[in-house]
Amino acid sequence: MLSPVLTSVLASRRSLFNQRVAQARQRWPALDTTALSAFIGQSLDPLCVAVAGVDEAAVPMVVEVAFELGLELVAQGLAGPAARLPWVDTAWQQLAVPAAPLLAVAPLETLGAISNAVVRMDEVPGVRVAEWLQRMAALLPDCADTAALRAVGALCAWQAGMAHLRVAALAQADRLPAGLAAAALGVEQGEWTATRSQIHSERWWHPQGAAANVQGQRLGGFTGLGGPFATPPQLRASAEGFIARSGGRHFLLIADAFGGVVLPASAAEFAAARETPATQVSFDSQGARIGSTVIAYAAPADGLAAVAGPAGVAVYSPWSHQVCLLPGTA
Repeated sequence: MLSPVLTSVLASRRSLFNQRVAQARQRWPALDTTALSAFIGQSLDPLCVAVAGVDEAAVPMVVEVAFELGLELVAQGLAGPAARLPWVDTAWQQLAVPAAPLLAVAPLETLGAISNAVVRMDEVPGVRVAEWLQRMAALLPDCADTAALRAVGALCAWQAGMAHLRVAALAQADRLPAGLAAAALGVEQGEWTATRSQIHSERWWHPQGAAANVQGQRLGGFTGLGGPFATPPQLRASAEGFIARSGGRHFLLIADAFGGVVLPASAAEFAAARETPATQVSFDSQGARIGSTVIAYAAPADGLAAVAGPAGVAVYSPWSHQVCLLPGTA
């Protein structure tokens, strides 16, 4: 059952909302109106109630904006019970209350930023969307505007595994109040300056005090099992990370203390990358090791190779579709 506040808005604007649905059905003939009704009850209604608790006068405007955006998301299969990913509904439901003050002022910008963030993160294998939602729910009450929301969202997305956002996220953090930036990284406000400096210069350092994990990050996988590589990849080092060549395609691999991603790259980038051997990595019958530490890499010792660059070390094998990215320098 819908809340009285949403029921009232829907009744007062029935003709407008019916017109929006009719227009949407012309654009998306397969629009599932049953799914739309469920989305309204499960995701739009809690949002409406949250905004009413902050500014009741803003509710009609917020409902109109949220209805139109939600209608498009459901039509595209991104929201509602039949959605191909769960995150849009979850984001609206979990972040509505902490985001209510922003929704009351800028509903489209707020809902657009939240929805776009979870859709983008879902597209990157290994990114921890649920972790992002948990962090954002705690930090949103301290976001004074949508610019702060986007900056905090980028910081949290980076820490949830979007390693390629590291530089941009830290740059956006510089525009946040020190206390909010520090909270987003899980440190005290007085530690922000030192944390910012160290995490910028050491990609494998974790702000919660963890030293660089010598076991690094595992990336890749066979295309037949949902991974990016059709054949075991060859690796070269670039300034940002590592360029892989596999099955005639090329990929950029980026990793740090929080996670790693595999992104598209070009043949030109592979040609420009370096094949500098990682001299700190040795190989024996047990596999790869750095000093006395054995690298837990599930591949035969025969054929193991390692390259190094500014972003760390990559261990790879002609027998594996997985790549191990580790701390270290060339």
